[in-house]
Amino acid sequence: MERERLQKAGDFILDGVMIVGSSGARLNIIDQVQEFHIYQSIDTPYISGNIMIADSAGVAEVLPLLGQERLLFKLRTPSHSQHIDFNNYHAIVYNVEKRFSTSDREHILVLNWTTLEHYKNVRTKISASFKGTISEIVQKIIKGDNYLGSKKPLTIEPTRNIRKFVIPNLTPFQAINLIKSEAISGVEQSPHFVFFETPAGFHFRSFDSLLGQRRDLSVKHKNTYRSQPPEQNNAEANLSTILDWQVDDNSNSFLNTRLGMYGSTLFYHDIFNKNIQKFEYNYMKDKFNRRNYMEQGVKTSGALVSQAIIENKKTISEFSDSKIFVHPTASDNLHTEGTDNNAEEWLLESRSRELERSYFSLKIETYGDTNIMCGDLINVVIPSNRPLQSPVTKSSIDPILSGRYLITSLHHQITPTEQMHNMILTITKDSLDVEPPIVETKYQEPPQGSVDKGLTVMKQDLTPKPKSA
Repeated sequence: MERERLQKAGDFILDGVMIVGSSGARLNIIDQVQEFHIYQSIDTPYISGNIMIADSAGVAEVLPLLGQERLLFKLRTPSHSQHIDFNNYHAIVYNVEKRFSTSDREHILVLNWTTLEHYKNVRTKISASFKGTISEIVQKIIKGDNYLGSKKPLTIEPTRNIRKFVIPNLTPFQAINLIKSEAISGVEQSPHFVFFETPAGFHFRSFDSLLGQRRDLSVKHKNTYRSQPPEQNNAEANLSTILDWQVDDNSNSFLNTRLGMYGSTLFYHDIFNKNIQKFEYNYMKDKFNRRNYMEQGVKTSGALVSQAIIENKKTISEFSDSKIFVHPTASDNLHTEGTDNNAEEWLLESRSRELERSYFSLKIETYGDTNIMCGDLINVVIPSNRPLQSPVTKSSIDPILSGRYLITSLHHQITPTEQMHNMILTITKDSLDVEPPIVETKYQEPPQGSVDKGLTVMKQDLTPKPKSA
């Protein structure tokens, strides 16, 4: 069928946008949709969006729109296998954000929608104790009928260490976010877990697992996006065209030094034996020498963080006192199984990995593709803006902006009136395919400033107060 073939970049198939009201009325509003937005993020355990419709048939009255209507739809890119399907796992319209008239017989409505799990989450509270690995507890919360009770697929990475938690009257998502900070992968032995939803279901896994496995196997990137003019008569290739890109607040070494991305120290206070253990974190030693990173499949790859000497023959990651953490623990004589949270294994590195995700990021706009989801790796090619000679070679590509990125948030923007589907991606990277050279530079010593103790020099410029007549 012609409809199933991708004819131009931005083509989409939006099937049966149907709203089911509490009255039992079922209305297909596909012909009234003006805009459709879908949002995903690796920091958000639900998909959400909004829909703008031109209502000239009294949809708001017939249903009626009261904020508890089911929304059914399916979005897909022609000839692509993946899709965003809310026919089996429904969405729910929870808010009429705007409603205004454009004529005597037509209203514009903006409706907010989210998943049924997100809606159930806000009215469900957990007051219970749990014992087991964190992954087992998360699975029980997501799948248990007494909690979230979701039927959706769940991708979950096993964690190690038996833990005990008492959840104090929290929603399921709050409970998972509370305990995930202490999760340690049983496969990669790495901390810093993310909990998010994509069209493929829920994901509870370490950030490390999104990049590869045990530093030997790298996850393949799904697509290569290029900042270049579209090609003629090649719709599939044009899907990978970057329409616009921008960088916001990247490589903030001041803020990330202060918050502990490069180096930090944990003082672990044993309240029973009255002693203190000290643990230090070094970004280069503990991350790049032990963990997965995006360019690990390239022999010449290196860190985005410069390893130049900055002071006292140390690099920026060797100042572990930049950020200090103090955390209590207790002797093994006091611990029962599951009560020790093993903070020395996750606290420092998890904080660093969380900061690293926003350390170097891009926002790119491209054509819509339902095969692409949050948590996917993509390759980005952006030309250098230096004066270059023909022919075009690898030196024609910006070595810092180009490379492998992970998608941290994704916004589908569908405009049926223009027959256009765009995506806005926020993407992050942690490494370069070629490590930048480091040359030790000797700077001239600044002159020693004088010390004006007691304001002696300043007083020489003072003039006596004139005597009164």
